[in-house]
Amino acid sequence: MTSITDEIKAEAKGFKVWEVENVVDFPDKVLPQCDVILNSDHGEVLTEGGILQLTGAGKLGKSMLLLNILFGIAAGRDSLGFGISKPRRVVYLNGENSSKTMQTRLKLLKDYFCIDDEQAGLLRKNLLFVNEGFSIQKPEVMKDIQGNLKEIRPDVVVIDPLKNFYSGEEDRADDMRKFMTAVRDLMREFNLTVIIIHHTGKKQNENNLYSGRGSSLLADDAETTVSLQKDANNKGLFNLFVTGRNCDEFTLHLIRQPERWYLYSLTDKPEPLPDHTLIEILDSLPENFSTGLFNEAAHRKGLSLRTAGDRIRTAIDSGLIERVVQGKFRKVPVMQVMQFPIGVAQTAQTFSPENAPEVMQVMQFPIGVAQTAQTFSPENAPEVMQVMRNDADCTTRTTEPNDEYRGLF
Repeated sequence: MTSITDEIKAEAKGFKVWEVENVVDFPDKVLPQCDVILNSDHGEVLTEGGILQLTGAGKLGKSMLLLNILFGIAAGRDSLGFGISKPRRVVYLNGENSSKTMQTRLKLLKDYFCIDDEQAGLLRKNLLFVNEGFSIQKPEVMKDIQGNLKEIRPDVVVIDPLKNFYSGEEDRADDMRKFMTAVRDLMREFNLTVIIIHHTGKKQNENNLYSGRGSSLLADDAETTVSLQKDANNKGLFNLFVTGRNCDEFTLHLIRQPERWYLYSLTDKPEPLPDHTLIEILDSLPENFSTGLFNEAAHRKGLSLRTAGDRIRTAIDSGLIERVVQGKFRKVPVMQVMQFPIGVAQTAQTFSPENAPEVMQVMQFPIGVAQTAQTFSPENAPEVMQVMRNDADCTTRTTEPNDEYRGLF
């Protein structure tokens, strides 16, 4: 049977023929599998060749949130609740943050992600950025962009923020259409996926949650729009609202680290957990210490007196230290209270030959963390402790296999 496309081509007189499909056969047609950039439990958030718009108020933390995700994309690691299947090359067009700000943030993120040599190699190759703003839709600029993209060959291009790469009135649909046409041309030519950060107005309309400032054309054109907002009822908490064509609408709950640079994903009500700075402070202190000694160590880390007090409370709530008397503290033996990364079951049980199997049952390690199915015993405890090193979130405290664990069996 001759297809409709074949019939049209037979009658074509020098013009480009559409690839015509029909509604009966197309549903059964085998299509090339679409590669998913960001996945979730609620569906595909961003697919290859799509556009994601991230909106939020100025100075809310959109860029830092995005850098968390870009680290994951470049290294092929899940990040902030988004599933990432493999490493991809990213070019981040930074039109807003100074080189000094970028340097500070990237140092913090390298520490937060606990980058090893293998992942450092991936990030060096895959996460590239340009500290410059320019108008994408200007023809003379477009030529330079095409040359650079041809050289770098990224999978994902990030535009942060829209206003520094856009020449036109944000309220004018015609100006926004010219910008999006230029972006789409680049996407087709270089097989790109694009992420665009866009500011919201001073007061965001609850009925128009996902639109940025000005024309709604960008939100309409995007495959997925993500909106970052402060939680009005909980200081320090944020909500990430996600809506897209290939996923159900959902919300991620985030908490900002005390250093105010990166965000953690929360599955439920936040509980105090240790961070890298707190662990480093505690490691520098003797077994028994005073509030004054803690404050001095915190000051060397650049923390204020008030923040140091918050860290002491976090250490107590996390079971890392206990109060002896007012102003005096003692470190809790590491083998007695095991601190696991965010989202991982915690246990305060004392290890013994009788309860070791139950304790092992709750020790579920995240991806990237060394795993062990050994049962603790006086004979194999040193080997098991050796396996429990260098977890993916740098929050597990370990000890040398010495006399500290022997009295527990």
